[in-house]
Amino acid sequence: MKRILVADDSETVSMLVSTALANAGYSVTTVDNGMAAFSVGSEQDIDLAIIDQLMPGLLGMEVLEKWKSDGRDFPVIMLSSVNDETTIVDSLRMGAVDFVRKPFLVKELTARVSLALQRR
Repeated sequence: MKRILVADDSETVSMLVSTALANAGYSVTTVDNGMAAFSVGSEQDIDLAIIDQLMPGLLGMEVLEKWKSDGRDFPVIMLSSVNDETTIVDSLRMGAVDFVRKPFLVKELTARVSLALQRR
């Protein structure tokens, strides 16, 4: 079973995403801040992470940058209400495999997760 980390400070978003992914057959761990996301992604064996850009502690791009500098190599999908071209492009250049804007379609996000895992 593929293990996915969902990091979002919105309890509603975390619940929505984690429920959809669990129903799709994934094992899901949720956290609500950047420091916790970094810790889980660094200490646990995960197959993919979905991280919000705007979280307390560390921003999503900061988490991604720290994982990359530590040699962690799993796909990361950025999830954010930020609709700024620079943020999107910087996230992708930093190594995110995708950037999904809020609000999003749950089925679309699940499909993007499946695709990212297949490419791995």
